[in-house]
Amino acid sequence: MGETLIGPDELELAVSGLSGLVGALLLPAIGAWLRVLLQWIESDRSGLGKQPKLSGLQVLRAVLTTFALLFFFVALGRAAGELREVRVEAPVFAAIITGVVVGVAFWAVYAAGISALQADYQRAKQTRRIR
Repeated sequence: MGETLIGPDELELAVSGLSGLVGALLLPAIGAWLRVLLQWIESDRSGLGKQPKLSGLQVLRAVLTTFALLFFFVALGRAAGELREVRVEAPVFAAIITGVVVGVAFWAVYAAGISALQADYQRAKQTRRIR
């Protein structure tokens, strides 16, 4: 590679931050592909009534999330490689695992908050109908 323009402390922060982004995008990417798979399975079933088709928006969301995940994963690999060149004994693995765990936890809190907001909205909508 080339000469590093930033210091080792900034590289450590970059590795931690990029691994957090990878962790935050990991579950949404997997979930998007599982949604596409389930839509594909349901569109192939035989039965009465109109068959649901595969959603182009879901496929686009899965592809874009995967593309973003791979982009940050490659950037993480480059930053970790640069850090290893600057500091021979740099503890890169622990920082990556910690960042991924924090990213997954951040995503889980975000998803739980969005789910609670959606449930509150549905409950408020239902009570307005009843009145």
